[in-house]
Amino acid sequence: MEASFRPFVRSISGDQMQLLKDAANAPGGAWVRDALGDPELFFALRDERVDVYYRGRAIYSIDFSGGKVTPRTHVKYLVLDDRDPYIKMQNGSFDYKHPYLQGDYQDSVSLRQMKAAARTFSGVESMGVYAAIKDDPFVIDVEVAFNRSTEVTEHDDLEVGRKQDRVDVVRLRRAGDGFDLVFWEAKHFSNSELFNDKILSQLAAYERQLQSRKDQLLVAFRNVCGFHRDLDQLRKSLGFKGAADTHLTTLEKLADESLPLNLVKEPSLFVFGFDNDQKVGRWKTRKERIEAVLGKERLRAIGNASKGFEPGGKKKGFR
Repeated sequence: MEASFRPFVRSISGDQMQLLKDAANAPGGAWVRDALGDPELFFALRDERVDVYYRGRAIYSIDFSGGKVTPRTHVKYLVLDDRDPYIKMQNGSFDYKHPYLQGDYQDSVSLRQMKAAARTFSGVESMGVYAAIKDDPFVIDVEVAFNRSTEVTEHDDLEVGRKQDRVDVVRLRRAGDGFDLVFWEAKHFSNSELFNDKILSQLAAYERQLQSRKDQLLVAFRNVCGFHRDLDQLRKSLGFKGAADTHLTTLEKLADESLPLNLVKEPSLFVFGFDNDQKVGRWKTRKERIEAVLGKERLRAIGNASKGFEPGGKKKGFR
């Protein structure tokens, strides 16, 4: 079965990580320093690429080809935060009487403007996922795309008509003397898929992916643990607050296989955004139906997404 899928890879070489470190310490590296120092951004390792997310939007894709660090961003995130993103056409020409897009990168200012532009495109579900992962050091990946048959980019801005299975969050969970690797799908209460069996079919598709890729996933996410350890060490070297030393030690041991890592092949469901009336009303019956299929241990249903994926699972401070 595994042969029918393209391999799942998460990797960054020592040379590529050094390129990122060099860029962060270079005179022209304000863009990466600002990103590393911003606790609202999430760095996600891909296959020899790093995507940087803000509230569900990939505002940077960092490439290492050609022996240099090249950040890419979608033009829509460069619209200045005091401009209407829609341009008028007058007499057959687009009206650019005033500058609409950022030019040269300005320390601190440019990232703030990019985040303001990105907020325009963040829906209620993306905002909820962001609230759930913030301050949770055990979240190690987001927007995880599994290719079904053809190459699929993980950039939502570029994917049109491409088939994939995409899981919202990957999180570590303590288990005995090691950790479990848990995949989470997140849905806001307003999402109609919660109230038909599409969500159950979606989770079943994810489960097939996880079952078929066990060895690939364990290798990939041990690499991810090493990446986050190196990234936090880079943050600290730049004077930013990072994760606790004990957490970095955990990541180190997961990366070098000193700690057991187990893949949980059944994905979990995170439901949020309902009030007390909805909790005892429409949601009550639907929750019972979902639990009958998934089991109670695979469903986390809370009104406030910021409480996170597990009770007491968050730690205050920078990731």
